[in-house]
Amino acid sequence: MNYEKKIHSNIINFPGVKRPELDRAEKEVARLLHSAAYKMSKNDWEQHPITHKELSALSNYGEAIEHPPQVASRLISVLATSLIRNSLEDLI
Repeated sequence: MNYEKKIHSNIINFPGVKRPELDRAEKEVARLLHSAAYKMSKNDWEQHPITHKELSALSNYGEAIEHPPQVASRLISVLATSLIRNSLEDLI
C-alpha cells in the first residue's frame, strides 16, 4: 500500500520577521483547500475531479478545517470513490 508523506515544515515564524516562503506555502494550502471545497459546492460536483495536490492538502490539513455538511459529504463520496478505483487498479 502506498502512503503519502505528511508535509512537515522546518520554517520557524519569529514575531516581526517576514518569511515570504512561509506566506507562499500558507497561501498555496489555503488555495488548494478552497479549490476542493468550491468544486464540491457546485451543482455538477461529480464532474469536477479532485487533483492530487488537493488530495494531499486534505490529507495533511483535513482534520483542522470545517466544511458545510453538504460539501463534507460530497468530499467523502469523492474520496471513497477514489479509494475504490485505486484498489481495483491495484488488482489488475
